[in-house]
Amino acid sequence: MTIELAFLAFALVVVAAYTVQTATGFGAMLVCVTLGAQLIGLEEVIRLMVPLSFLQSGYIVIRHRDGIDWGLLLKRVLPLMTLGMGFAFLLLTKVGGPWLGLAFGLMVLALSARDLRHLRSGSSALDKPISRSASVAALLGAGVIHGIYASGGPMLVYAIGREGLTKKVFRSTLSMVWIVLNLILVARFLLAGDYDREVGLDILLLVPTVPLGILVGEWVHHRIDERRFRMAVLVLLIAAAISLIVRYSAQLL
Repeated sequence: MTIELAFLAFALVVVAAYTVQTATGFGAMLVCVTLGAQLIGLEEVIRLMVPLSFLQSGYIVIRHRDGIDWGLLLKRVLPLMTLGMGFAFLLLTKVGGPWLGLAFGLMVLALSARDLRHLRSGSSALDKPISRSASVAALLGAGVIHGIYASGGPMLVYAIGREGLTKKVFRSTLSMVWIVLNLILVARFLLAGDYDREVGLDILLLVPTVPLGILVGEWVHHRIDERRFRMAVLVLLIAAAISLIVRYSAQLL
């Protein structure tokens, strides 16, 4: 891909994506998949964004490593999400198609809208963790979606968003998740021969967008209180879900 208008527009999308992810701990891939895929295509977005993600996630993990909840990460999140990714690689990568994406968007929309309603009304429901079985199902689902679309954030947020984590622990733990799971994705792409000289050049051209997004995202992160942070996360989920629903519904028509 040469440097053209579509590529420059995608670069702006990447800046916005990493602003969102630095502020909240997730969302970069969803922003790029839902907006960037309209510019350069879904498969190319994923190939470019997964390697770039290490810059932003690595920055958060190194600078805010004291915020990582290693118990939650190693005992629940990584084992279940890795299992879900393996299931996606074996059975679902070539099937499911737009129906899977549509179902995913509808589920995220329903869960996020419900939680936002509770938060705005001052309900104590959001202070209670979801059941263990629901958490296991959500983490497995997050792994499946990440294995197919590299965007397991919404389901992961639903699974651990009511664990009582501070925004620092929430963001740092999620960033560590993305490093581990995206290493698996990059290895898979390399084995499939998806990276060549042209793709590598495009990745290098996009590198400056990441520190710019980090700079803006850090400014935002430190100026949002806990309640507003949780509300911003839910609003982001709803917006992303609506975008996914529109995208995959159009594919079914």
